[in-house]
Amino acid sequence: MKSKTLIVVLGISAASVAGAYMALSQSKTSSEIARGAQFLPRIGEIAAQLTRVEIERGMQKISLVRDGTSWMLASSDGYPVRFEEVKGLVAGLDALKLDDRMTSRTDRHGELGLAWPDDSGRGARIRLFADSDKPAIDVILGSERANPRGQFVRRADEDQCWRVLGSVSVDVEPRRWVEAELLAIPDGEVRSVTFDGLTLLSTESADGRVSYAAVEPAAPLAAPASIDWTDARKAIATRTLPNWLSRLELDDARRAKGIAPDPALSLSYDMVRGTLRVNAVRDGDSVWISFEAAPKEGAPSADEINAKKKYPGDPFIPDWKTFAAMHAGWEYKLPAWKLNSLEEARNMPDPNEASSAPAEPTQLPSARD
Repeated sequence: MKSKTLIVVLGISAASVAGAYMALSQSKTSSEIARGAQFLPRIGEIAAQLTRVEIERGMQKISLVRDGTSWMLASSDGYPVRFEEVKGLVAGLDALKLDDRMTSRTDRHGELGLAWPDDSGRGARIRLFADSDKPAIDVILGSERANPRGQFVRRADEDQCWRVLGSVSVDVEPRRWVEAELLAIPDGEVRSVTFDGLTLLSTESADGRVSYAAVEPAAPLAAPASIDWTDARKAIATRTLPNWLSRLELDDARRAKGIAPDPALSLSYDMVRGTLRVNAVRDGDSVWISFEAAPKEGAPSADEINAKKKYPGDPFIPDWKTFAAMHAGWEYKLPAWKLNSLEEARNMPDPNEASSAPAEPTQLPSARD
């Protein structure tokens, strides 16, 4: 079980826990501090019983909860969390070793990044819960130091600050806790793409190179274009849309809200091994996407391509049936840079379109001015 794995990773014996706790409780001055003792000796006791982790930085807060042996991002409607991230956070806190006693004056907490509440985002608060509404661990993490690697810390219910060896970098962006990579489709897999009434169709040359050109919409019921696809806009679309799935990641996830898709932002892909519809909805200042995917019968195997995938971002072709089931009912917040690339062609002014507004006449100063 994963909870047992976490205990093994942390590996704290009862004797060392007791010894570290006594060293902490008896330290009263900097000269008496037991350097090298654990800053948070209780983590080894509660690791297997953790049920929730709350993290705050600046104006953002995320909450991770355990459901059996799995972890979910409660602040993102229960989207699955990578267990390795939770394990890494707890192990990082467990590894903090006392180095020196710092100030206990509250008016100086800000100098160490330990003021709380802290809208500036310099400090971060982590609370670990174990089968109780009261946190078993409640700690403020402040500024980090290098050479040797260290960090300023304090317990949330105490004014006393400490410098520890080791550090824990805290991230409250949801994408850092989940499988952020959605797709990384390789070049040549896309046969055609339709976007806002424009269809781009692929052709393959004798040497195997794939290129795309604008054609009439392949589907007779395709939504009409909401803009005029001039040659300049088509050129940008041809350069960006076929490869738009080459590295598709999420910023956040949520349960689908049932908002009607915006046809001017949605895309349809026909690929060698499957079809994919990317539905997009606007919600406030954000755009969220969902998927409709289906495999093609008799399509060639993707094993040869997928065998080359070694790192996140490497091209791969999913099992489209599994992909559809995995993402059903979910919407994903589109990163700003991905949205910008999608809208670039639509919003680009055509250089051939001259302004119809008459030029303002030049006003010459009169002799009386």
